[in-house]
Amino acid sequence: LPNMGNVLCDGSPTENDPHLSLQTRQWETSMMKAGCNQPLGCCGALLCPCCCAMYLRYLALNKNISEYSCCQGFICPRIMQCVPMQKNCPWLCLCLEATICESCAISATRIYVQIEREIVTDPCDNRIIRFNNCLQILAFVCQILAIFIDGLQDAARIIRLIADIVYCLTQACMQAQTYHELKLHPTASDYDGASSSKPITTQPAPLQQHPPSVPPQQKQDNTQQGYPQPGYPQGYPQQGYPGYPPQGYPQQGYPPQGYPPQGYPQQGYPPQGYPQQGYPPHQGHPPY
Repeated sequence: LPNMGNVLCDGSPTENDPHLSLQTRQWETSMMKAGCNQPLGCCGALLCPCCCAMYLRYLALNKNISEYSCCQGFICPRIMQCVPMQKNCPWLCLCLEATICESCAISATRIYVQIEREIVTDPCDNRIIRFNNCLQILAFVCQILAIFIDGLQDAARIIRLIADIVYCLTQACMQAQTYHELKLHPTASDYDGASSSKPITTQPAPLQQHPPSVPPQQKQDNTQQGYPQPGYPQGYPQQGYPGYPPQGYPQQGYPPQGYPPQGYPQQGYPPQGYPQQGYPPHQGHPPY
């Protein structure tokens, strides 16, 4: 009993809850207030839950029935993949799903909307859903025991009736909550501050390297002094280049007097008979 009380009173998600990491936005209305905020949707789900389940799935898929799959793969995915005609006759499969597995169809639509729009699980919703599940289990166990225990049939019928009433109210509030969300925000991009999914296809332009800029005053001084400027013509250095050629160049008295020395080159140079006669040798020398 203490564990049962903790399960019913605790609204925190379980460790393997797929919605545990969703921290973006809240439901527009909780299941507890869905009957007041969306009375028409709640009444419609009470009177005809199967038709409402089919319509909500159609809205959740953005009216694109080609995206349909049994329970959208959230409940028993391996088994649901084996269901035939999901792509060929999606409306037929959806009708069978909402009729035979009504609770699974309603829950799958709510989970699909919650994950697509990144909606945080409401703790009060968890308590309501867990209370309904516990009553369904209790009614099932009592019906099994009533088979073997005389006098337990009436109690089992009462518990089953209570469980059915709780289920009808729970599914109506769940569908009203989902319909209210889809009515205010038909698509996931209709929320304020929704992130854009536009991919970045352009790369930033490479940075161009520029030579270091020269201060205007220094540049003006260089021009006035005659320093070479960009684009100067041939004839470098320009006229007016300071200190060129240096003063005193060449030195006075250059070359020195008496240069080259007298008798240079020596008399008799080159020697007589040089080069020798017959030099170079006959043609074909050196041999190749």
